[in-house]
Amino acid sequence: RADPLGRRLAQIPSVGPIVATALVMKAPNPHAFRSGRHFAAWLGLTPKDHSTAGKTRLGKITRAGDEDL
Repeated sequence: RADPLGRRLAQIPSVGPIVATALVMKAPNPHAFRSGRHFAAWLGLTPKDHSTAGKTRLGKITRAGDEDL
């Protein structure tokens, strides 16, 4: 509760104080990522791949990254 970054993250819908604290502890410097998409990929939020015969078909977003987050 004393960390200003954690308080800002906790204000995001569906992000509570526990997830905000885990993000503050585990995530590196935000400037290390070029975009929010790269940060999401680092977290493990990637689309499920259903590609075949050279045709790319991406499905719903999976949470294949860190289970704590």
